[in-house]
Amino acid sequence: MTTWTPAHSCFTTVSRNNNRALRSKVVIQQQVLANVSYTMKQIQSLIKEKLNVDITYGKVWAARKKAVENIYCSWDENFHELPSYIIALQQANPSTVVQWLHHPYSPSDCSVFKYVFWAFRPSIEAFRFCIPVISIDAIHLKGTYKGKILIAVSKNANNMILPIAYA
Repeated sequence: MTTWTPAHSCFTTVSRNNNRALRSKVVIQQQVLANVSYTMKQIQSLIKEKLNVDITYGKVWAARKKAVENIYCSWDENFHELPSYIIALQQANPSTVVQWLHHPYSPSDCSVFKYVFWAFRPSIEAFRFCIPVISIDAIHLKGTYKGKILIAVSKNANNMILPIAYA
């Protein structure tokens, strides 16, 4: 005779709450869409709260990377868009100064990008009315393409910050 037991007693004394079948696509893209600045720990706690499942940091990192690429495209795609972005920037802001530099020893069929500098004409003209001090700030890029983004700023007569140039 077979009997039905509603409670299982076959679990070990220590039961972990991780789900190996939980793939990185679940929930995370929606969370990144809601707020792209969520950290890995915040996403982990949201999944724990909503699904009651522990997820590893590595899975969250991979999933967040995929979600950001689905929303904003990959590093390569964005990097290849840079020249067309700068051209659109110049067309929308006539007299904007733009200077490109490519490595001088790059192959003729593929010029290797080194840096780009731009300054909007209104910022250049407004600089005449600023205090004669320029501050430069930089942020280090941590993605696939290492480098820095620089901005030169000054203060105008109203003590407001005026961005002068970007590189």
